[in-house]
Amino acid sequence: MTDETHSVTLTCGPAVSRRRLLLLSSVSVFATAILGRTGGSSLAARAETVAAPQTLNSFMAFSKFATGHVSLDGDVGNALFSALAERDPAFLDNLAVLGGMVEDGSLPDVDAMEEHLRGTVLHDTLLSVVRAWYSGVTEEGSNAPVYAYEKALMYQPARDGVIIPTFARSGPNYWTAAPPPLAHMPEF
Repeated sequence: MTDETHSVTLTCGPAVSRRRLLLLSSVSVFATAILGRTGGSSLAARAETVAAPQTLNSFMAFSKFATGHVSLDGDVGNALFSALAERDPAFLDNLAVLGGMVEDGSLPDVDAMEEHLRGTVLHDTLLSVVRAWYSGVTEEGSNAPVYAYEKALMYQPARDGVIIPTFARSGPNYWTAAPPPLAHMPEF
């Protein structure tokens, strides 16, 4: 037997100067900071594309008709609109048809529209808009992204007497409310 020594030479490519390394590191940090601002899990991050004002106005007008609520949050509306449009490629076309039906005034309310559309693709679009506003989500399942929690319409009728289910004390965003007034200290 002979003892053989094997040597391996690794080449890592051209040497990188400190100046180049500093430049590449700076660019990486900057890119991460910029991209990190848009990649969060907040409502604004989920609604990455802001709808064209005319299309968003049409969606909001139709949403007011479909839900019966005249005061709907514009940021939530933008997020729901973006999510519904992303999920269903035919959503924009269906929304245009539904909006036209509302504008022509042939259907007095959402109940009449629902009955008229039953069994059509437009019925599914109508229900998806109503479901999104009332539940705050656009998908089924436990991992569905939430676009409105405390602003979901299902909580609004009893908001003054029922705390929205949460693990946070006194409901979501409780820390934004004014603190209760101080009581007089007892004297001993």
